[in-house]
Amino acid sequence: MTDTKIGEVILDQSFVKRVQKGEHDAVDALYNACFSVLMNVAVRYKTNRADQITLVHIVFMKALDHLSDFTLGTSFIAWIKTILQREIIDDFRRNKRNLLQIGLEKINEVGQDQDFDENTDLPVETANVNLLLSHLPPATRTVFNLFLWDDLKPAEIAKELDLSIETVRWHIKMARKLIRNQIEKS
Repeated sequence: MTDTKIGEVILDQSFVKRVQKGEHDAVDALYNACFSVLMNVAVRYKTNRADQITLVHIVFMKALDHLSDFTLGTSFIAWIKTILQREIIDDFRRNKRNLLQIGLEKINEVGQDQDFDENTDLPVETANVNLLLSHLPPATRTVFNLFLWDDLKPAEIAKELDLSIETVRWHIKMARKLIRNQIEKS
């Protein structure tokens, strides 16, 4: 069985057992090794720093609870990012009613969008993406992030978030429009 390395932390069988026993130094080392990776994703979905940190903590705690499911020798970062993606989707589902209140009346205007092209990307610098995304309404930001960063197709997003395909396409189109407007203003 091969070891998995995250920064300076080597996840071998003995380290995993220490984490599972709750040894503070091992848990802290694992948390510190994962924090920046998880936070880089969290800032794309949440604009409030407290919400970002809460999301990271929830995901880390779930990872600890299910550490026995992790296969040594595979990518721990990919594994924990999957937990993060599932938590983001679950959070959206839990808060769907509140998130979708913004702009629902405009969805009916879009209907079946014949001009929708899921392969269209905006030419924006990576450094500005998080700033641009932070200005999007929460539901639009979640849908667009799943589309842009997690490479989910609109049909997959619709299924995961329990939305219609038209609603997903509307959010993607709206995100592009709002980002385009922000770029033109700057």
